[in-house]
Amino acid sequence: MKYYLIHTLLLISTYLFISGCSTSQQSAEEEKQIYIFDEVPEEKTIEVPTTGEYPSLKEAYYVVQIGAFTTEDKAQAFAELSRGKTNYKYSVIYGESTKLYLVQVIPFFKSRTEAEEVRNNLWKLTEFVDAWIVTVNK
Repeated sequence: MKYYLIHTLLLISTYLFISGCSTSQQSAEEEKQIYIFDEVPEEKTIEVPTTGEYPSLKEAYYVVQIGAFTTEDKAQAFAELSRGKTNYKYSVIYGESTKLYLVQVIPFFKSRTEAEEVRNNLWKLTEFVDAWIVTVNK
């Protein structure tokens, strides 16, 4: 009789152990969820081409310009000085229409408000009180 009681208890505990494991595995599988992004935020900046020309887009965009120089050496020196004083990136391009080397904040902006924010931050430093915004319509 003792043998049957121990055998029965062993079978019941084995059954509970096995059924308990499979339930937790199923619930773990059910809890896995996949998140799908409904909206991808719109890119607010425009990458600058290395050719020195403004990209052609259907809509206007805005460039924060901090200097215009007659020589490339002066423009590069000012861009290097600017990199040391701010966290912005700058490019030096030759403007065919102005025949000047232009120092500009990169990337360009799709929103005038964002360009104004960058320009206003630059205005806080005495070296950049002449920074301005160029609107490009191509």
